[in-house]
Amino acid sequence: MPDESEHAASHMIGHLLMVIIMVIAAIFILQSIHLPELDWEYPEPPVIFSITSIKSIPPTFESGIYLRNIVKKDFQNRELSAKIYCNGELLPCTIETLSITDFINTVHNGVEKLKGQGGRSGIWNYNQMLIMDLSNGFIHPGDIIRVDIIETATDTVISRDSMQA
Repeated sequence: MPDESEHAASHMIGHLLMVIIMVIAAIFILQSIHLPELDWEYPEPPVIFSITSIKSIPPTFESGIYLRNIVKKDFQNRELSAKIYCNGELLPCTIETLSITDFINTVHNGVEKLKGQGGRSGIWNYNQMLIMDLSNGFIHPGDIIRVDIIETATDTVISRDSMQA
């Protein structure tokens, strides 16, 4: 008759072997099932403020970007800022607000002025335009321009659009 110590050891080894076999079986089963791939990338922000045109006039390449609010929603333009990219590179333009009145009193390197209905009052209404008059030489024909509109309170890009100049 086996003594107690041998019985306990074989019982523990049996449990350990059972766990190992279950783990191996689970791995084979999971490999045979086609699970959907998880997409950890964040979706692109929608186009709320659409680039309708871009100007770049030689020889000094006077540059301007024309934006239109294309959603039937009004936005507080003083709560919005913008970043402009040319061929994937952030331009040295500082646009801390899209309210024309408030813009005048801010540091706005690389941007001469903002114009248009979208920046005149406190609200940028549906279908209104805003024109960003950039410093000369920033945009050349063929450049890919991207404009990100940012909600300043949350520092979130709420709109993104691109166009070739």
